[in-house]
Amino acid sequence: MADNKSDFLIGLLVGGALGAAIALLYAPQAGEDTRETLKKKTGELKDTAMDTYDRVKGQTSALASQVKDSSTNLAASVKDSATQVASRLGDTYGKVKSDVAEGAAGLKETTATEMGNLSNSAQEELTRLKKAANTSNGEVTA
Repeated sequence: MADNKSDFLIGLLVGGALGAAIALLYAPQAGEDTRETLKKKTGELKDTAMDTYDRVKGQTSALASQVKDSSTNLAASVKDSATQVASRLGDTYGKVKSDVAEGAAGLKETTATEMGNLSNSAQEELTRLKKAANTSNGEVTA
């Protein structure tokens, strides 16, 4: 939108300068007076063009500064968000790791207990079978 305004302003200035130059050329003045008037109008046009250039340059610098600031703010925001996500992932990883370690320890303990129970049951069954075998052979053991 700002480009349209500056383009219109430049067109208006150039059109005005051309119109003034043509009017001067067709005006009933002496050649020397016309040349002086053209020289004066050319200087005015040059000053106006320089003023317009300086104003556009200032607006462009301000816009570039705003874009830079916005980019910096966006980069900082993205960095903060990434840091938060990484922290949450680290916390979650630590919790999962802890839970797995606790589960493995519990499984190891349960396995050891069950192996002991199974061993005791097997020992009791072996003793019972030996007694039954001895009894069927006619031996009596105390």
